[in-house]
Amino acid sequence: MAVIFFAKEGEDCNLTPMKESILPPITVPFEQGLGQKFRQPSGTGIDFSMFEEAELLKVDDASIYHLAVKAEALPVNQSGPDGNQVAGAMNSQITQVVFEKEKGEYHARVVKQILWVNGMRYELQEIYGIGNSVDNGVDANDLGKECVICLSEPRDTTVLPCRHMCMCSSCAKVLRCQTNRCPICRQPVERLLEIKVNNVPDE
Repeated sequence: MAVIFFAKEGEDCNLTPMKESILPPITVPFEQGLGQKFRQPSGTGIDFSMFEEAELLKVDDASIYHLAVKAEALPVNQSGPDGNQVAGAMNSQITQVVFEKEKGEYHARVVKQILWVNGMRYELQEIYGIGNSVDNGVDANDLGKECVICLSEPRDTTVLPCRHMCMCSSCAKVLRCQTNRCPICRQPVERLLEIKVNNVPDE
């Protein structure tokens, strides 16, 4: 786990600290396994008094983020055909954050999340309405779970690029023949993304 201050994203999701002399990155190793919690040691964060407010809240380069947290899975060495050890691909998840000041207090706002898997970069996007579609704690008869067109089938299709998950796949197919507008925001539809979620009961 690495915490990089004033991080600039480069090629292959490499993060360069732009103020390393005063805010060096913090790296914390973890043993292999799931469900571990990361807590940054006290006193190792940003001392806001080191900066003028304008410098802290504004970054001239759009590819620089005030804070980046990178969870990186070290590659497992594998034996190649000649018996020598070959390093596997490095996979990571990066959360990029900017600071904002509201009512005299600084807040961190996540602006981008990236997965780097087997040399491919994937930027995570929020899908509006997916929470109601997959929430097991909500009664299936509650408003908001069904398609906004037929009002009977569960929503499973997202409109892109606006990312509204508002239709069932059957209505989405019919919609494409009749209009190219999202039924929620009326933005043009470029693509449809069908998402199947298997609700597995808790054991």
